[in-house]
Amino acid sequence: MTYKEYSGGLKVAFMVNSMDVQQWQFDVIDSLLQNKNINPVVIIKKDQSSGNEPSLFRRILTYPYQNILFRLFYRYLFSPKSFHKADASVLLSGVPVIACKVKKKKISERFEDEDIEIIKSYAPDFILKFGFGILKGDILTCAPMGIWSFHHGDEQKYRGVPPAFWEIYNGDTKSGAILQRLTESLDSGVILRKGLFRTIDHSWKANLDQSINLSKSWPEDVCREVIAQGTFPDSLKGVESNAPIYKVPGNTTFVLFLLKLLLNKVRFHLNEIFSCEVWQLGIIKARTADILSDLQYVIDIEEVDFLKAKNNDFYYADGFAVKDKDRLLVLYEDYTYRGRIGHISGVWFNERDYTFSEKFDLLKEQWHLSYPFILKHNNELFCIPESKDHRSVELYKLDTSAMKMVHYRTLVKDLEAVDPTLIYHQNYWYLFFTSGSASNVELHIWHAENLEDQFVPHVLNPVKSNISNARPAGPLFYLDGKLYRPSQDCARSYGSRIILNEVKILTEDSFLEMAVSVLEPPKGFQGLHNLSFAGDSMLFDCKKMGFSWANFWYQIKRKTGLIKS
Repeated sequence: MTYKEYSGGLKVAFMVNSMDVQQWQFDVIDSLLQNKNINPVVIIKKDQSSGNEPSLFRRILTYPYQNILFRLFYRYLFSPKSFHKADASVLLSGVPVIACKVKKKKISERFEDEDIEIIKSYAPDFILKFGFGILKGDILTCAPMGIWSFHHGDEQKYRGVPPAFWEIYNGDTKSGAILQRLTESLDSGVILRKGLFRTIDHSWKANLDQSINLSKSWPEDVCREVIAQGTFPDSLKGVESNAPIYKVPGNTTFVLFLLKLLLNKVRFHLNEIFSCEVWQLGIIKARTADILSDLQYVIDIEEVDFLKAKNNDFYYADGFAVKDKDRLLVLYEDYTYRGRIGHISGVWFNERDYTFSEKFDLLKEQWHLSYPFILKHNNELFCIPESKDHRSVELYKLDTSAMKMVHYRTLVKDLEAVDPTLIYHQNYWYLFFTSGSASNVELHIWHAENLEDQFVPHVLNPVKSNISNARPAGPLFYLDGKLYRPSQDCARSYGSRIILNEVKILTEDSFLEMAVSVLEPPKGFQGLHNLSFAGDSMLFDCKKMGFSWANFWYQIKRKTGLIKS
């Protein structure tokens, strides 16, 4: 692998059909321009002037009536927010514009040599493609970092069009997106960023908006990485895919799609009304080596001691444990569907006779609390409960003699951090969490040299965009000198199981991890999304779906507009 060195800022060219772009494209351009190290140098605009337009009679004769229903729906009824129009000239005022004609050959387009030379004269480091068609020829290499293009779909499953559509039709639980550097081979680009998200199967519009919105930051993310590391791969092998190439659906297929959407939407609303998650805590005798010894570890329900709420209007989740002599202190989220808010409660667990004490309240705030991450530091116990709704990461000191938590300091302000998880690794504190806007998908890291210092974001944030193993699922741990990070698999459903990842690289400017094993919930349960090791025990939470009168009345009121969610 060879590299080209970069220093200072980056120069970008934008490739568009017109200055009237879609809203998501406007947002991507805006995010790039917010970075002072990224400078627009030229706009490559498609010359829309053409030769003879086909006559009206010719257009009527050749119209693709076999998919007229889809085309009418797409043109007149389909209006995702991402597709709303925006004027890019507001952002790019003063940037030179060159109009380029292309030669069409079958399904591809090639630029004129003269236009390529003009583009090269502006010396862009990369070109971001928002227009034109399938490109071939020297245009692909006229910028050192090539042409970057979005594809809203998992390239290993879905090539072609329309985006975020066939995942719903095929009942696929995952939708995806990639940012790629284009190559001569169709659908064989070099992947710069990739993300997988849970399919929103009751709304095509919402599923498409999700795939677009969760990938808008990627060009700026890649630029920050290039600027920070000073390098960009000159030559990388493009991805290989044998996925089918999908086309615009025919009339029968589109009618079936609409019926599926309707059924999915009915099921979605009925599930919200009549079903809710009921989490409970479980504990078994197990150590980290026991779990990692099996590629797919299934918790034996016969070995579990459970702690659960008195009825389905409440649940206990996000359990964390710490050893204290011959017993474990267990902290957890104590949630009520009546008030729809959580606080932090605790119990003692005796490892000798496997019994739980009566629960006690530890922390209540005006905002929702969950995920009470326990930290031992300087022989003292601290807790970082999730305070996403408060837009902060708060550190509390845990007083076990008085059984209360006292606020110690704010680690990070103005940040919606989901499931904040801290680890001290190679002389740095690393704070893992997922973002509030993409809580099951985007993994972020912040770091500081000391716990009292200001935490700063990792240069690669988000370091991962994957519905299957991004969101934290408990404390990181070491085994045989290797660092492991538990994560949630939310592809099938929220918190369906736990993926254990080996962290290969963790520094201030690098991160790499690899999934190594899976932890499945006990038989009869549909979810598992948090674990914590202490003493000879593993504490975890697991869920069943149940009915709650408190949730039922809340959902009825919300769906009838009596209350706002």
